[in-house]
Amino acid sequence: MLKEDVSQSSQSGTFSKSKWIVVGLLVFGFVVVVALAALLPLWVVRWLGGKDFQRLASQQVSELLKTEGEFQSFEWSSFSVYTQGFQSRAGALGPWKWDIQDVRTEISPRLLLDRVLRFPEISVGRLSIQAGSKVSLSKEDKAGASTPSNKGGELFQDVQVGKVEIRDFQLTPSSVTSGWGAQGVSARIQPSKQKIDFLLQKGIILSPLSWLGEVNLVEAKGRYADPTLFLTEVKLKGNKGGTLEISGEVIPASASQAKGRASWVRWPIPGGKIGVGLFEIPASMSGEFTLQEIRNGQPVGKGKVELVDARLEPGRGSETVLGVLGLLTGEPRLRGCPLTTARATWFLQPGSYEVTEILAEAPGLLRAVGQIQIRGEQLSGKIELGLEGDLGRKVNGLTGGECFARQENGYSVQSIQLSGTISAPQNDLQPKLTGAITRTAIRTGAQILEKASGGQGGGGAAGAAVNVLQGLFGPAPK
Repeated sequence: MLKEDVSQSSQSGTFSKSKWIVVGLLVFGFVVVVALAALLPLWVVRWLGGKDFQRLASQQVSELLKTEGEFQSFEWSSFSVYTQGFQSRAGALGPWKWDIQDVRTEISPRLLLDRVLRFPEISVGRLSIQAGSKVSLSKEDKAGASTPSNKGGELFQDVQVGKVEIRDFQLTPSSVTSGWGAQGVSARIQPSKQKIDFLLQKGIILSPLSWLGEVNLVEAKGRYADPTLFLTEVKLKGNKGGTLEISGEVIPASASQAKGRASWVRWPIPGGKIGVGLFEIPASMSGEFTLQEIRNGQPVGKGKVELVDARLEPGRGSETVLGVLGLLTGEPRLRGCPLTTARATWFLQPGSYEVTEILAEAPGLLRAVGQIQIRGEQLSGKIELGLEGDLGRKVNGLTGGECFARQENGYSVQSIQLSGTISAPQNDLQPKLTGAITRTAIRTGAQILEKASGGQGGGGAAGAAVNVLQGLFGPAPK
């Protein structure tokens, strides 16, 4: 019995010592873990603020942006950091030159133990982009830029960005951007593994299109999911009034693919007026356009347009058909009147436009229907121009029955063939009307000369002139 008690006491003491050793080791391990957890982030932050990380970050960002640039020194305060920016070096290779200024961010210390470098938010004061000196880096340049980046991979398993806020985005127009640019645009970008969401607001969009010009950006929402850019909604305002909304999707590649829709309300007409030599119509326009595809690098689609606050005007002198009609008839309504209806359907093909279902009407005065084709700068088409009954009959009489002889729906109608170019349109009616004005003026002159000669057709110089004019044009109209 005594021996058994001594044996049990010995075993109990041994177990007690083992237990304390295990507890001590656990406590020591816990202290080590706590120390590492406390000191590792501090060591990482110290490393992030050094020259090694500055070089590594410059190399990785240069590789990402396809340029050759470097960051200014990083200034750390706890887990927050600031740098004056990142700039592409002078003469750097690559498709773009980058100037990123006033960059602020912070890191998540909790994820450092998981070897994850996460930036919940990156704030950028100004981002300026302009065309570079080379389309892309050479294979040697890419290899040189990517070689040192392996050091970062050994330290961090992943680098994450929550969102990026840009207060001032600028894009310099160039041939690379096809003349497009931007100024003073604010942006919010939220990247993820599958897509990049973005929101652009305010600022100015610079356009190479003469009819669009500079426009004010209201808002642009969308996302990029490689390889497609989705435009959920783009809202623009014109400097001279009007709004334009765009949506669609684009695959920017060597053979671009795109489809979408645009609509506009009270947008100014390019040049302020429209009329292809027949008349002048100052107005704004509302309408829509559906982009069906990109064919041979050019858009294909169809749309509708309606003129708003449209007014029919003759233009200067006898430069338009309406101007000539006004001179010929003396009709005051042809000097200007509102159009109650002015609309058309149009189709866009590579290198050509086709405008169909044209309808312009000022009730009780005139009505025009027809279609126009544009190939490059060349213009062709046919317009049926109808004048109110009495006015049409008057023109018909003054032209010797040559014009406006056909009667349709209460209008005297004349077919007009269009030709020439957009900048110098021509038609086959204007020469006929001009000739009628000339003949009317000469006949009127002959009548005056006849009265001056006392009604004697063969007496003196005046009588001789009367005989010549009557031989050419017949007797003056009564």
